[in-house]
This record gives sequence, structure tokens and C-alpha cells, in this order.
Amino acid sequence: MKDIEKKLKSLISAKLQQIRHGSGETLEKMAETLSLDYSVFYHLYKGSYLPRLTTLWQISKIYNIPIEDWFKELNFEKKVKADKNSLEFSLLHNFRKLDVKTKSVFAKILQRYTAKERQHR
Repeated sequence: MKDIEKKLKSLISAKLQQIRHGSGETLEKMAETLSLDYSVFYHLYKGSYLPRLTTLWQISKIYNIPIEDWFKELNFEKKVKADKNSLEFSLLHNFRKLDVKTKSVFAKILQRYTAKERQHR
């Protein structure tokens, strides 16, 4: 959990810095624009604090940034898992469309294949 928290702080801090450089605002002006106490904003900006979801939403609205942009970098591992799951889902989905006789044939093929794989290990 600490790794995710650290990664989130780093990503959000980097995004806030990117926004500031793009807008040309000072830290003080950004804090004021967001109606945040300067010290709170400074800690968010430096990656010491994680913002509340409502704060993140507010920043996204004010600076016209899609909320998912904050988390782009975190999606890679989940996407790999999702791709594997979608393959399994696709296989199962298509398997369910088959008639009983064809399902039986495929089940036997899979059983034989996995048995051969175990023998080769």
C-alpha cells in the first residue's frame, strides 16, 4: 500500500508542476485559484500529501484536465491483467455459444493438451 501511495504522490506532484508551468501561475496564485491554504497546496505540489478526491476533482475542473489523466501511469499493470482476463472471457463467452457435442470435443482436447504439458515438465 505504501508503494501505491508513494507513486500517487509522485504522479500528482508531477502533474501539478506540469499544470503550473503550463499556466504560468505562481504557487500562491494556484493555491488561491483552488481555494486551498497555501501550506496544504505546497505539500500537495511537493508530493508530501495526497489530495482528497474532491480536491483532485476541483483541480481537474478548473484546469480542464480529465480526471483519468491523474492515473494514466498506474494503468499499465492493470491493463496487462485485463488483457489476460479479456482473453479468458472471450474464450468462455465463445465456448458457451457452442452446442453440447462441440463443447465436449473442446473439453477433451483441452484435457489431453494439459495432460501432455504436465508430462513434459
